[in-house]
Amino acid sequence: MKLNNAILLSIVAHIGLVALLVSNYQFAKIEVKQSSAPMEKINAKAINSQRVEQLVKKLKQEKLDQKRKEKQRLDQLKKAEDDAKRKRVEEEKKADDARKKRKKAEEKRKAEEKKAADLKKKRIKEEKERKKKADAEKKRKAEAERKRKLEEERKRKAKAEAERKRKEAEEKARQEAIEREMQAQMDAEAAELEAAHRQQVLSEVDKFNQLIRGKIKRNWFKPEKKGSCTFRIGIAPDGLVYQIEVVRGDPVHCESGRRAILRAEPLPMSKDPDVYAELKTRTFELENENDEDSL
Repeated sequence: MKLNNAILLSIVAHIGLVALLVSNYQFAKIEVKQSSAPMEKINAKAINSQRVEQLVKKLKQEKLDQKRKEKQRLDQLKKAEDDAKRKRVEEEKKADDARKKRKKAEEKRKAEEKKAADLKKKRIKEEKERKKKADAEKKRKAEAERKRKLEEERKRKAKAEAERKRKEAEEKARQEAIEREMQAQMDAEAAELEAAHRQQVLSEVDKFNQLIRGKIKRNWFKPEKKGSCTFRIGIAPDGLVYQIEVVRGDPVHCESGRRAILRAEPLPMSKDPDVYAELKTRTFELENENDEDSL
């Protein structure tokens, strides 16, 4: 648009210049007509024509120069435009290359960031897995240690319990041995006492037998003829006779003997229960021969 305006201005300027030259030519023609010398008129006209031709030539030359310059200017403008276009294309190419490079760099950065993020996630996952395994191993070891301690404690308690039972068994055996020894000693002493007491009881029994026999004998009125009677009698603790049983004998001696037993009440009786146990049931015979009685 600027180039067209410049050409238009140049054409307008040339037209104005031509109009000025034509005006000067008319003015010179008028002056020639006013002159009285014909020769001068011819010369002036020739001069003016020459000047016009020179001017036209000059104008043409100037126009050509102007065109040439304009062409040069246009060529320069075109060259500048081409250079600018080429530069713009180069710059756009550079910009595009730079954009592609930036894009590639961005993609590379993003890829590296993604790779770094993936590596981070992988490390975090591996760390979690490692921590999980470590925790599991720690828990397993703790559980194993707990079980080991429990087993050791169980064995210790079992050993202590076994030792306690062993000591208890030994102590029990010792106590039982002592008790057996004491019991044996006590049994021996009791046997000795029992033997002594038995001897005493038997001695008392023998004594009271003699007393009972003597008292019954003293209360027996013997029949005139010979004979005998065997009795089994039950004696109460107070010496009273609660049972008289005839085992064998003749009626006369048995009846006389029964009356003698009843007259002898209460019979002599010991307060010692052991002696009474031996005396409470007695079997004896009253015999009227050689003046002998058996109890």
